[in-house]
Amino acid sequence: MQKKVSISDLKKLGGGKEKIFLDLGRGKRKRSGYIGVDTADLPGVDVVCNIEKGLPFEDDSIDGIYSSFLFEHISDTIFLFQEVYRVSKKDALIEFSVPYYQSMTQYKDPTHCAIITPETLAYFTNEDWYGSDYGINTNFETVEIKYQYLKPFNYFAHKKLFFLWPITYPIVLFSRRFLWNVVHSIIVKLRVVK
Repeated sequence: MQKKVSISDLKKLGGGKEKIFLDLGRGKRKRSGYIGVDTADLPGVDVVCNIEKGLPFEDDSIDGIYSSFLFEHISDTIFLFQEVYRVSKKDALIEFSVPYYQSMTQYKDPTHCAIITPETLAYFTNEDWYGSDYGINTNFETVEIKYQYLKPFNYFAHKKLFFLWPITYPIVLFSRRFLWNVVHSIIVKLRVVK
């Protein structure tokens, strides 16, 4: 087990701010005002840990987590979500980006271990449905899912050709679901429910 980083140490790392925000797996590209957490000791990384073995923070200690293209690199998706839930305070916001499951981006990188779809998120709620009896013990509320469209679909999806919107919107939805390389990635925002 990794040594836990105390709340007081996290506040020091965060510049003495009362709220604690983590940027997971971003190395030297961490967000301003966030505490950088990564497996590699790079510039900008404040806490070095093996995320595959858990997050070295106390329960209910984190106010928000941001991560860009890390979650697909973690082999145990359930454990990752359980750890994020464990360390997060009630109402903490979790924002992460992952490759879209029907994108070449998901499959070209040999270090990708997991596929996370918008439908995957239902497994991490307390909703009562056929997949809810796995005992995952997390409860996230989906706040928002943004689709990052590739060209030429981005012109239609973001209403750049607004006069064609009534015609193109159903085509975009159909294409997103059934065609490859329409969407590059998704940005997911979750709220922690405790």
